[in-house]
Amino acid sequence: MPRLSLALRRLLLLFTMLVISVPAIADEPLAIPTDGEPFRGKLTSVQADWQLEFAAGDESRKLAGDELVAWGKPVDPVGGAQVLVVGGGLIVTNSVKLDGESLTGASASLGAWSLPIDVCAGIVLKAPSGRNGGETIRRRILAVKGRGDRLLLENGDELTGTITALGETAVTLRREGDPLEIKLDTLAAIAFDPSLLAAPQTSGLRAIVGLNDGSHIIATEMTADSRNAKLKIAGGGELQTATAWIIFVQMLGGGAVYLSDLEPASYRHLPLLTLSWPYHNDLNVNGSQLRSGGRPYFKGLGLHSPARITYDLDGQYQRFEADLAVDDSAGPRGSVAFRVFVDDGTGGWQERFTSPIIRGGELSRRISADVSGAKRISLLVDFADRGDELDHADWLDARLIK
Repeated sequence: MPRLSLALRRLLLLFTMLVISVPAIADEPLAIPTDGEPFRGKLTSVQADWQLEFAAGDESRKLAGDELVAWGKPVDPVGGAQVLVVGGGLIVTNSVKLDGESLTGASASLGAWSLPIDVCAGIVLKAPSGRNGGETIRRRILAVKGRGDRLLLENGDELTGTITALGETAVTLRREGDPLEIKLDTLAAIAFDPSLLAAPQTSGLRAIVGLNDGSHIIATEMTADSRNAKLKIAGGGELQTATAWIIFVQMLGGGAVYLSDLEPASYRHLPLLTLSWPYHNDLNVNGSQLRSGGRPYFKGLGLHSPARITYDLDGQYQRFEADLAVDDSAGPRGSVAFRVFVDDGTGGWQERFTSPIIRGGELSRRISADVSGAKRISLLVDFADRGDELDHADWLDARLIK
């Protein structure tokens, strides 16, 4: 067999290096800035003032927190109990116990952790398997009102009182009469007294920080180097993790203003028959987590066709951006057209975007529409195939950019 020439060997070596390096770059998480093109890179550091640095190929990219929409993508919680943190956080943990005025535990992503009890809304002790595992019981915990701690039993019953002890196998509840010791294996969840919970920070620059076990933390401050990261919690407390465990960062209170954080000027749904559907902020039209292509989303609007929702803009913004999809809850059914209209103040609506028909099971489609000078914006969803059957329309991460 003839020997390869030196030039040909060099060419093959170059080709091999390209084949190896291209997938490595393509596999990096996607960063979406408020201005400019998205890029792929690895998060390498974060300063206390939310200055983020990414390794993008051979380059280093730096973004201020208010210049970033999001980086990476979150995953669903995997295994263990789930501690719900006020303001929307969730910690997947292998163990949890009450230690004085603190809730403590140990998890794969956070190691040994401790938080003040007043920032913990409750604990899902037995999360059902599946991608929506624990979502129903999480909503039940967050819906608890009034005073007192609640034990949510597996049979659907509730017990109200004051938790005085929580260990590895049992919880002690003080009620009228003698305290009750109840085995944890008979409970589905624990809801802590909602009247005693701390108020989370809802303004200023902060972020949803997602970890690769499905935990996500609402952080008011974050510092990270190549190895370790510290997160200050909205409401109080601090957690530590390895920087490599962070797979998702979505900035709040920065240059992207989410429609779900604004009050609409009007909303109207026109029932095809008799059933009227409300819209939902940061949830799909069923009231469950927004989801497309198996990926959960924390921000967005859930509507059902045909519907129209309008917001006042007062000429403050330049662009409207979103990912459009039929929510995964519709399965392969559902089909809608998305439309964006703006009003420059004269009362004459101008169409700025119309999507093709988007059907259930299709990947989300990212859009950007010019809204410069607009006084109002209206988002419409209309039915397509089979009337309005399962038209669970998601405006994922729907946001305005100044």
